[in-house]
Amino acid sequence: MKKVKLNEIALLAGVSRSTVSLALRGSPLIARATAERVREAAKQLGYVYNRTAAALRNRKTHTIGLVEANFKNPFFAAMSESVEREIEQRGKALLFVDSAESIEKQQKALKLMLEHGVDGILLCPVKHTTREDLFILQHAGIPFVLFSRYIPDLEADYVGGANVQGAYQAVRRMIQLGHRRIVFVGGEPYTSPWMDRVEGFKKAMEEGGMELPTPWYFCSEVSVAGGASKVDEVLRIQPSITAALCYSDTVAFGFMLGLEKRGILPGRDFAVVGFDDLPESKLWRPPLSTLACPPSRVGSVAIQMLLERLEGDDSPPRRVEIQSVLIERESFCPAPKS
Repeated sequence: MKKVKLNEIALLAGVSRSTVSLALRGSPLIARATAERVREAAKQLGYVYNRTAAALRNRKTHTIGLVEANFKNPFFAAMSESVEREIEQRGKALLFVDSAESIEKQQKALKLMLEHGVDGILLCPVKHTTREDLFILQHAGIPFVLFSRYIPDLEADYVGGANVQGAYQAVRRMIQLGHRRIVFVGGEPYTSPWMDRVEGFKKAMEEGGMELPTPWYFCSEVSVAGGASKVDEVLRIQPSITAALCYSDTVAFGFMLGLEKRGILPGRDFAVVGFDDLPESKLWRPPLSTLACPPSRVGSVAIQMLLERLEGDDSPPRRVEIQSVLIERESFCPAPKS
């Protein structure tokens, strides 16, 4: 008797092969009507599901590994908390490691995950991570999803904010408010979010016919102190700068403190926009304008993607970017008249 293949069932049912695999395993991720259509197609073709073999193939510990790049970063901390809630709601255990922006710690964390037999891994890679650093996961054949940061030359599932779109949106709005001298402040050029945000910034400036200041970006650690440390450098540029897009809310907090210390009022004399929409951003004085991409949303989508992989989804790697929404608060203002 000819063995019926999943591709044949998929063709008859009008769905993807991964959907067939999930439906035949009784996955709750598949709609009831779709599952019934798949089972009917399998029945017509004479397909017999070998549950014993499937069980041997799919022994699971019901544990998910979470490797975070820097838990001290408020955005990553908030995302980790949302991921933990999502995993617990799905009845799974979490094995968490903070790699503290260290390649060595990240490698040790990944080996630890594999030694403990986790079913899959959610990973925010540390800065300087290369695709070779993640070969350990590919060789192990374990499903993994990158979140917040991706590796440019690595084909892997990824979920994160739409950083190019967000930065572009913010700078276009600044230009609409009359700003012509705008800079990008904070972050380090070693991660995908920095590269994407800088790309969006530059694209908006060029399309708006704006000349980039010299210099036009200022690298710093992602912290309040990092943002504050760049104020003097920005103020030395001539003609004067009137607006700044900051790499993160924490950088923006420090930058605004530095401006105020020098008698320049954010939201009146100078426009400042951050990234992340941390809870503190609306409580700051003045309340910080920011690009919001909820950490909980990123975590939820990343977990959903990983669970689909664990249920047998073998489609090509996917890249999901969640749109960033510009929230205008009091740190935003038109360009000063003088």
